[in-house]
Amino acid sequence: MRIKKLKSGFEKLTKEKARIIAHLIGDGCAFISNHDYNIKYEVSDTELLNSFERDVVKVYGLKLMKGSKPSGKTGKLIPFVRLRSKLVYMDLLKYTSSYFSRDWKIKRRLLSSSGEIKREFLKAFFDDEGSIFKAGNRGIIKLYSINLKGLKQIQRMLTRFNVTSYISSGYGASRNVYAVIIKDLKSFYNKIGFNLRRKQEKLEACI
Repeated sequence: MRIKKLKSGFEKLTKEKARIIAHLIGDGCAFISNHDYNIKYEVSDTELLNSFERDVVKVYGLKLMKGSKPSGKTGKLIPFVRLRSKLVYMDLLKYTSSYFSRDWKIKRRLLSSSGEIKREFLKAFFDDEGSIFKAGNRGIIKLYSINLKGLKQIQRMLTRFNVTSYISSGYGASRNVYAVIIKDLKSFYNKIGFNLRRKQEKLEACI
């Protein structure tokens, strides 16, 4: 297998890399298959897909392959970007135990990073997994995952930004999905917010 040389300085944890990690935990994956080391991000939102691609190029200096696959639920084609690189895969595993939805766990390198890095991680994760709903005259944010331990880490990160939240269960068809719920939208807006334009605009409309 040919080893792709990475961009100088890729080892540093930057805002761009924090977003890459969050997106792979959210709507992406990183896994080994047939001796290939795969990094893949699959999302229907073009803004997120382009942002992820720019971040990978800036951090690692590698181009991504593009494609699409039918959704398992609707059959609609969902675009993705993909990269095969052992060095990138090994670097990404320094920050979380895995990139599988059920058992990812954030490692100390990310948990002990600066507030700026953690904020960018949270923004990107909420871009993928967060939803804004109207609740009477107010709004509410819910961030979904089947990984309860991982969500508790997210909740602790939010607490460090003085964003109050709680965790509720029983979501999804199998009732095995959990949600971090935020009711103080103004606090989330001031301390975290979204990078994704349409979600940020919806958040602003709910405040």
